[in-house]
Amino acid sequence: MNPSLRNRLLFTLLPVTLALWAIVGAIIYAAAQGEVDELIDAQLTQSARLLLNLMEHELAEEEMAPGDMSDDDIAEQFAEFSHKYEQRLAFQMWILGENRIWLRSDSAPRYRMSERSAGFEDRAIEGSPWRVYVLTDAAGRLQVQVGESAERREILRNHIAWRVLVPILLSIPLIAVMIWYGVARAMSPLRNIAADVKNRRPDNLRPIPDLDVPVEAKPLIDALNALFRRLQQAFETERRFTSDAAHELRTPLAALKTQAQVALRATADEERRRALRQVVAGVDRATHLAQQLLTLARIDPTVWVGHDNVDLGDLASEVLAEIAPLALARGTDLGLEAGAVAPVRGDRAMLGILLRNLVDNAIKYAPAGGWVEVNVERRGSAIVLGVSDNGPGIPPEEHARVFERFYRRIGAGGSGSGLGLSIVRRIADLHHAEIRLSAGEPAGLRVEVIFGDPARTVTGQP
Repeated sequence: MNPSLRNRLLFTLLPVTLALWAIVGAIIYAAAQGEVDELIDAQLTQSARLLLNLMEHELAEEEMAPGDMSDDDIAEQFAEFSHKYEQRLAFQMWILGENRIWLRSDSAPRYRMSERSAGFEDRAIEGSPWRVYVLTDAAGRLQVQVGESAERREILRNHIAWRVLVPILLSIPLIAVMIWYGVARAMSPLRNIAADVKNRRPDNLRPIPDLDVPVEAKPLIDALNALFRRLQQAFETERRFTSDAAHELRTPLAALKTQAQVALRATADEERRRALRQVVAGVDRATHLAQQLLTLARIDPTVWVGHDNVDLGDLASEVLAEIAPLALARGTDLGLEAGAVAPVRGDRAMLGILLRNLVDNAIKYAPAGGWVEVNVERRGSAIVLGVSDNGPGIPPEEHARVFERFYRRIGAGGSGSGLGLSIVRRIADLHHAEIRLSAGEPAGLRVEVIFGDPARTVTGQP
């Protein structure tokens, strides 16, 4: 099973955060120890300078009044400069001219802690590592050596560094909890959306609210809402189509039943043959209606059309060759005028259905012995497919309604089902083409399907 997005975020953020905190903690620990070393060295330097100043002062007083102050008295005076870390410090005061130690602390040895004349030195004293700082006066008479045990320095350094590091370590669980809570809180809108979609009824296609949706998830919500809108439109189209189809099929089926009953009751052969001819005609009308319904049902759910390069002139030649027998049977003069190559991008089969319906309608409504003209021409960057006839035409006020499903003009001749122009409009919409109706010359009807820039790619979105 694929891990959830929340777990992925947690398993990514927590290790990364812990690793970063470990690196930061190590850097802070090392920096704290370095700063402690600097501070302790500064303390040694300061202590040495203080002791040297006091030593010069006391030596001058002793020279002025010899015997007035003993070494114990000097040590007693130095006690007032005690420090909380004094027990870790050892110092020696040397009179260089006499090469003798004048004063030392109890923790300092009787021999020199360092042979240097100035500066720091790390060395072993009585088997233990020490750090010693040496300071000599400008006259070269007095020297102070201040040392500290490296072991005690390490204890102090670790103590201070850990006091800096412990809050960081204690904050790690809190950070982990905050990350977990933050991720859970950030994922709550997605969980609410998932629960909303999961608990919906199949017919509930209302848009998903996007008020609290994160910016990163908004494209997904927009895509889902667009899908719901398309599904809603498709369902409404199917419901309307089913209702209309059921209504339209009821009439021819009832007529077939009536004619069949007449044929059964007929006693004369002529009456029976007439009724059977009506049955055959009714079957033809029902077959045509069923074919139109199936064509419309196949086109309506379409959200994509092909990207073929279709030459409308060649396509018109093929369609007119197929439909020529119908025109000959009605005595209709069928003509084609196609000039230069006229390519459009789209679905060849659908464009053939479009042209076939236009020509079929023109032949049906043209008078016996009339004419139907098909022409393909360029108008700038557009390509125009035109079908003209000398039939009764359509009044301008009905131009919009003739594209509605099952709409037939009152008093119009022919045996159409009212679906032909609906199919034409749907295919034209899928190819982003425009349909125009106008009066023919000198009479009749002219239908133009205008395709845009031939280089434009058709996406199939209506």
